[in-house]
Amino acid sequence: METKDLSRAYKELLAAAEALTQDGPLADADRGKADWVLAHIVLSDRALADAARQVLAGEEARIDNASAMSKTEIARVISATTHAERIDMVRRNAQELIDLLARTPHAAGAASVRARLVGRSGVVVFDSDLAWGDVVKMRAVEHIPGHAATLASFCRPAS
Repeated sequence: METKDLSRAYKELLAAAEALTQDGPLADADRGKADWVLAHIVLSDRALADAARQVLAGEEARIDNASAMSKTEIARVISATTHAERIDMVRRNAQELIDLLARTPHAAGAASVRARLVGRSGVVVFDSDLAWGDVVKMRAVEHIPGHAATLASFCRPAS
């Protein structure tokens, strides 16, 4: 599968995350939001890598983002890591996902993946099948760029 757009999205996300320094002039509320974003991506990339392995193996694939939206799981990641460690986790998980996708035949983009997605409150917002290629495309052009923009917004001086 093509990974150029996803690689670029992660590169931009990581640049925005690295621009936020632990000792920088970041408001506590913004620091908390940045911590949440990075922990969320760490957890969601793990779920996506699992699905990528399933697709690559020709198995029935499932995505469930409940852990990536869980206040408890996100708090666990945040409390156990520093900002720099979270960035490194995002980098490693993204590379694992990209490597799996690069090994995945283009035709596997049509594979059906069962997606169960919950919102921040834990309520299911989507539970249906998606094409694997559409999941990857949404990650590359919507999800990761959206989080990168959020992180980048914390670096801009208030107007």
